[in-house]
Amino acid sequence: MPWFRLRPTFTISLAEPRDQVLEKIGRGFSSVQSTEQVLLYGDYGELHLPPSEHRLWSPHLSWNIQEDGAQSRLYGRFAPRVNVWCVVWIVYLLAVFTLFFALVIGATQQLVGHYPWGYWLAVGSALVWLGVYAAAQIGQQLSADQMEHLREQLVKRLSASQVAVIDERN
Repeated sequence: MPWFRLRPTFTISLAEPRDQVLEKIGRGFSSVQSTEQVLLYGDYGELHLPPSEHRLWSPHLSWNIQEDGAQSRLYGRFAPRVNVWCVVWIVYLLAVFTLFFALVIGATQQLVGHYPWGYWLAVGSALVWLGVYAAAQIGQQLSADQMEHLREQLVKRLSASQVAVIDERN
């Protein structure tokens, strides 16, 4: 898993057309006995850990299936739970907003000959931005076992649905 990705992704090439895969998944996913919750919405799906295994940084796996000629591809993406993801993006947006206006204020102060304290605010907001990014990377490392488990569960469910997998790529 590359260290610079905020939301790790992977691709699974499937040997059958999209409609056939969706039909098999619809029938076969429910046959696997496990504690994970599966949500299916047409060509989109999610796999969630049971609430008893949730940690602050626990991920969920979302995927969609797209046509690729006579075959299809499953595109999977890991993300934190929605409540954590919303906080991350609110802080990111606040930091970027503050950074932009702090740079404008600092440049304006410099142009009129005043002490440009706005640049200090820009440095602070940039540090917040980098801090959130670092926290996200640490959270990914702490939840690597859960991401691997979710991916294994997805492959297990594809196999139980008799969907032929050609290739898996990160």
